[in-house]
Amino acid sequence: MIQLEKLYEIRTNNFKDTQMAAKFDQLWNEASKNVENGEVLYGVYSDYASNYMGDYTVGAYRESEKNDLKIDVLTNYKTYEVNSADPIGVFNTWQKIWSEEEASEIRRAYTYDFEKYEVDGSISIHIAIQ
Repeated sequence: MIQLEKLYEIRTNNFKDTQMAAKFDQLWNEASKNVENGEVLYGVYSDYASNYMGDYTVGAYRESEKNDLKIDVLTNYKTYEVNSADPIGVFNTWQKIWSEEEASEIRRAYTYDFEKYEVDGSISIHIAIQ
């Protein structure tokens, strides 16, 4: 179980929100004001209106006993390692996830998905699957 404290959140859409990039910039700028070096950050996706084409909420979180959110990582998650040397590695990994979903290679649960940003710079994306 991961216990997380919310730092900031936004609501957006991958395909219809013309302000999406600006919202993500604001999300991470606001979150960075509240973290210290050495903290692992999480981007948590939730409250999906439908699938990856619909509206969703994404929040920046850090591990904390404040307990704004608990994610049971022992449930079904598929993990994708991101090429963190690539400036658009996170985006490319999401495109791979969407492609796998379209090809019925994965069946997403659309509960809580999250990106984990490690102190060493490595990034992984964890997708809840059925």
